[in-house]
Amino acid sequence: MTTVGVHRQEAGFAPKWAQFLEEHGARVKWLDLRGPDPLGQARECDGIMWHWAHNPDFKQSARVILHVIETELRIPVFPDLRTSWHFDNKIAQAYLLDACGIPTPRTWIFWNRDAALQWAAEAAYPVVFKLASGASSANVHLVRDERRARKLIRGMFSRSGMIPMVYVPPGAGPGERVLREARNFALRCLAAPLYVFLKRYPPLPREFWAPEKNYALFQEYIGGNAFDTRITVIGDRAFGFRRMNRAGDFRASGSGNIDADPSKIDERCVRSALDYSRRIAAQSVAFDFLFREESREPVATEISYGFADWAVQQCPGHWDSGLRWWEGRMWPQEAHIVDFLRRIESRKASGAA
Repeated sequence: MTTVGVHRQEAGFAPKWAQFLEEHGARVKWLDLRGPDPLGQARECDGIMWHWAHNPDFKQSARVILHVIETELRIPVFPDLRTSWHFDNKIAQAYLLDACGIPTPRTWIFWNRDAALQWAAEAAYPVVFKLASGASSANVHLVRDERRARKLIRGMFSRSGMIPMVYVPPGAGPGERVLREARNFALRCLAAPLYVFLKRYPPLPREFWAPEKNYALFQEYIGGNAFDTRITVIGDRAFGFRRMNRAGDFRASGSGNIDADPSKIDERCVRSALDYSRRIAAQSVAFDFLFREESREPVATEISYGFADWAVQQCPGHWDSGLRWWEGRMWPQEAHIVDFLRRIESRKASGAA
């Protein structure tokens, strides 16, 4: 019997991974890959699955541990390196999409403060500023003039950089962000004496504690979009839905307002996502598309191996690589498991060590 090790988590993909592994005849072995001897745990399995998320705790551990398991122990992992090395890093995504010839909004990445400031003096506004990390539209700002751009650039190239914004989930009241920011401000004030007298760094947000600094990322603003189109590709399957913009906002990510009617999905997005997924060799990837105002050409803005599973499950069916429609809802975790078990069996059949 095939044994698949799953990093134990109460949320994310893991619980349903375990359910579908058992339904498809595999044995689930729960692991603690952030505990003692992760490689020893991995050696007892035919494959390893770990749904790691955006926060720095997992970004600094999961990437390293899974990479060693995949490349040195030669054990199949999900997500593999090709799927996840660019996760939650919009700079990496911009370079990857450009290298693969995938149409995107025009993007400017600066590693030098003076070059960024010179660009700001000549740029055509508005533009969009983004931190490399962040989900659900956090850390994405519409910049309407040079003054605002220069302020952001100076902040990013300052000694302290910028702390990613506090994430507020969809449906939260309008005052929740203010309350969270006020709480963090109070904590910083209380910690000031510790920094001055004891040389202890002021407290950072619990989840997103890594400051972002010494780069600036701007992107062309593409207006005239009341929604974006998300196409999630898993193997030979493409699931599509539209995400409506937040009220009075240009951003759709994190709105929680989706429309999964397949008749409203532009087929060019489906065809492109299936093609792009093959180019980057991803096990699972969600593409976000916007349309240019005049040409209505779809352009990919961001990609991610992780996503909200409930939104994909709401899709009434999916397209295959031949753009044939297959009726029926499906949890993305089941598609992950079907493909992953097939990969493990293929490896066994080939006698790979």
